Amino acid sequence: MVDVKDLHEKLKSLEPGSAVALKVDVDSYFEVITNLTDRFPSSRDMNVIYATSTISSSTIIQVLEAFDIERENVQFVDAVSYMTMGGAEQDDNVTFVESPTMLENISLKIEYLLRKYPGEENTVVLDSIDSLAIHNDNRILSEFLHILISNLRSHECYTFILSVSEQESEEIDNMLAMVCDDFIEIGSEEEEESSAFEY
Repeated sequence: MVDVKDLHEKLKSLEPGSAVALKVDVDSYFEVITNLTDRFPSSRDMNVIYATSTISSSTIIQVLEAFDIERENVQFVDAVSYMTMGGAEQDDNVTFVESPTMLENISLKIEYLLRKYPGEENTVVLDSIDSLAIHNDNRILSEFLHILISNLRSHECYTFILSVSEQESEEIDNMLAMVCDDFIEIGSEEEEESSAFEY
């Protein structure tokens, strides 16, 4: 397991076009988000496309603002807000997809943003595979991941697919292992210490 404080150093060693599955514990979730939207891309002057089907883009934006993180280079593909709020509160950096079941639309929006904001390197975050698995058949989801990651590799994007460690699924883990170059479990030292005392 990688401590969340060491995540940035681990990500720095990645090659362009890498696809990485990140299994994140709940306590480290927002720190991982700030790493993927600020620390890692800022070190390479990259744009970020953040596709969320877990929490609304407005919530993530509030987190970034709370940490004083510039978000001009962060574009959101939001597949959850349209369902719950009818796509209210338009933001120039947010593109809405009607539902997490519309995988092809999510893929098309990501492709559109890559063309709209071209760069030598980009970061794409898919948050999260768990919520997409709730709304989609696993066979269709697996096909979506294969096509999406293959396309992102052709653009030399760094792709990060988040899953929550508390939502354990062997089938999802196997699906990610087939399409990703690396599988990183992320926690915190505090959590590991408290777990040790439980035995």
